Amino acid sequence: MNAALYFIGALLAFAGGAFSFYFYAVSNHRMLYSQWWVPRVCQLDLAECVSIIKTKYGEIFGIQNALSGTIFLIAYGFALMGVPLSLIPEFIPFVMGAFTIIIGLYLVNGLFKLKTVCPICITVHVLNVVILSFSYQLKGFGIRFFRKNHDRKFYKPRVVH
Repeated sequence: MNAALYFIGALLAFAGGAFSFYFYAVSNHRMLYSQWWVPRVCQLDLAECVSIIKTKYGEIFGIQNALSGTIFLIAYGFALMGVPLSLIPEFIPFVMGAFTIIIGLYLVNGLFKLKTVCPICITVHVLNVVILSFSYQLKGFGIRFFRKNHDRKFYKPRVVH
């Protein structure tokens, strides 16, 4: 198990959570869009990005995506950190990552339909793909995790003497 990849994934998840918080705070007039810690390329275009909020792609289950993304990505980061510390089973961050990709596909589809280019949104979706690819590469994740346990439990031949 490579603990460094888990911690890198956790840092990326925390960065994604910070970017989601930035989107939420700026769109709700709680923060100025120009922040020193947000790379210039990722800063919100107030006309383009904030217009997404008022569409059907701006909320899921009545909660603004940026708020739910902030909470989820912070939890995702802690889940990734918990694996090398043996606090969380390996498959939980993988399932969380797969969930972010499924939701992300829906949201990116919304960006295409709305013909909107939102740098912060795209950055967070790219971070999610990178984190999931780290998760998949780690020993014990995904299909390999289930196949490995399945093979050992059911397909190991018994030797009768």
